[in-house]
Amino acid sequence: MRKTLMSKLTFLVCGMVVLGMIGCQEPIQIKSGDTYHLNYNFHYSTEKGESIGSVANFTKVADHKILPYGSPVKVKSWGSGFTLIDEESGKEINVLSRNKFLAGKSLEEYFDLILSDTPVSYTGLSEIDKKGIAEGRPYQGMSKQGVMIALGYPCPHRTPSPDADVWYYWKNRFANYPVNFENDLVVSSGY
Repeated sequence: MRKTLMSKLTFLVCGMVVLGMIGCQEPIQIKSGDTYHLNYNFHYSTEKGESIGSVANFTKVADHKILPYGSPVKVKSWGSGFTLIDEESGKEINVLSRNKFLAGKSLEEYFDLILSDTPVSYTGLSEIDKKGIAEGRPYQGMSKQGVMIALGYPCPHRTPSPDADVWYYWKNRFANYPVNFENDLVVSSGY
């Protein structure tokens, strides 16, 4: 198994504090077989019978599916990435992990952004946020929090900070699109 996946987290990461979404929590220590919960929707597709996702969060591919935020998952190592196992369905999603997509973040730091030990609860979301989250897509008027829950954490190598007014997401392996914000609300997107 990949040593990085099995090693203990040795530093404190509170990435979600920036947006005040889930507050500061101790970093989780990823252990194969333990149960975690998704902080955001996780996007994936099925290719040749295999469920494939990416740390780049491909959000508009053929046969697109969403594992909803809050879903209980297990993590195990897999080839060039890791596998998320949906505890409710048993579905295994192999997640491609390339260093360039992590933009200097370790896999442990990435896990701290997308997983938590306990289910997350988001309150105060607008109706347009709820619609976008359910459909896994951005809509004009959505908040940054709503977009992040709907589409996942923006790919760090194209969006180095969630404070930016433009976030980039990948449609698929070859094309990306911007989500443009003004006053922390979506004004347009290339979805």
